[in-house]
Amino acid sequence: MTDTRARVLSTALDAVDNLATTAAAAAAGLTTYRALAARPTETRTALALAAAALAAVTTDQITTQIRRPLRERLGLTPAPYTYRLTEPAPAPTTEQLASEVAADAAHRAATQAHSLDTSSGSLTKPDNWTGHPDGTATCNLSGGAHLLCTPSPAGAGGYTTRTFLLVRNGKQVPVRSITDIVALLDLDTEDLPATEDGDPWTESGEKFGIEELVPADAGADKENDRDQEAEVRADARTEEGPEPDEDQLALL
Repeated sequence: MTDTRARVLSTALDAVDNLATTAAAAAAGLTTYRALAARPTETRTALALAAAALAAVTTDQITTQIRRPLRERLGLTPAPYTYRLTEPAPAPTTEQLASEVAADAAHRAATQAHSLDTSSGSLTKPDNWTGHPDGTATCNLSGGAHLLCTPSPAGAGGYTTRTFLLVRNGKQVPVRSITDIVALLDLDTEDLPATEDGDPWTESGEKFGIEELVPADAGADKENDRDQEAEVRADARTEEGPEPDEDQLALL
């Protein structure tokens, strides 16, 4: 059977089905409307429409059961669907991953900025942030300043927190609220508070005893400081003379 003939037969069967359904609905609705001549017009119309809908649904179910074997006999059943295997997506390139890291950094900075501004202001809009491949993000401010968002080392579960720094003319000042930002922007660059050099995460690790945040050589530096302090104390005791023993202290 050609495709044209199959298409014509299928269209004819569908047309017969539609005609039968329409005729049954019209006959049921008209019969019900006439049979309820003593009822108000609104009641007659509502019941006629209900009867027509019921007749249409019933007729469609009957004709479907009749058309199904007829379609199979005429060879009009649809061909089984053939699933097509999609080709695997190409592996992401380094440039693509760097771009995704930058986009992620911008969104994370905007999300973490809610800690600065709980009113969901301009700092919490991802469009105002520019992400960078190293995971940092910047938000331009007035007066040539910008806000720098730096991630902390990833902890358990890959969760990281963000630190916000106001940067202007090479100076970086940590900020913890939008009030800090406004106050610092009103100051001249020379009046900005000085910040100590060093990694803030290392300082936090040393303060709270988190070994993952403390570099391996940080402990060695502290040991050297302790050794130097001990040598200075030993030299001071030598210059002052030997410490008295217990017998001497008893005579005193």
